[in-house]
Amino acid sequence: MNTSILVFLAITVLVAIFTIIINNKIIFKKNQVDQAYGSIEIYLKKRFDLLPNLAAMVKKYMEHEKEILLKVTELRSLVESAIDQKEKIQASNELTKILGGLSITLENYPELKADKQFLHLQYEVSEMEDQISAARRAFNAAVVQYNNQIQMFPSSLIAGIRKDEKKLLLEIPISDQKEVNLNQLLNS
Repeated sequence: MNTSILVFLAITVLVAIFTIIINNKIIFKKNQVDQAYGSIEIYLKKRFDLLPNLAAMVKKYMEHEKEILLKVTELRSLVESAIDQKEKIQASNELTKILGGLSITLENYPELKADKQFLHLQYEVSEMEDQISAARRAFNAAVVQYNNQIQMFPSSLIAGIRKDEKKLLLEIPISDQKEVNLNQLLNS
């Protein structure tokens, strides 16, 4: 056989192998993003399941604070009914703000703060929020790796053929990072 044909075949095989390896890396990174988002959904579901208990406990002690309970219930419904990632994340962020403000309001209710069931529930909610935060960080790390993979040469060529698009990071706007004014939330 002609050496030029052998060289051509060898180069073709190498390019094919290289393409397959890059394609598999892109698929792996994309699956990591999906898995990380799935973790966020698990923690949001856990939060969703804990909220009725929290609302019932708070209601027992704070009958006059009905607005916050309505807001928590409304946001809980928004999280449950959200279809896409962006809607679910926005509703979740709003719920995080409300739950953070709830801790501030509870300072005015020492009998509620001292209740063992409430303390346990408050610990669970705090732990869950930490888990959601960790899951968000893992999601963002997976998104960065995926975006780097599809944007860097030569992977960008294959990603372009596959029509892979850049994923969005979960970002909390600066306005949501400041301390929550619960009175303002209750009066709006």
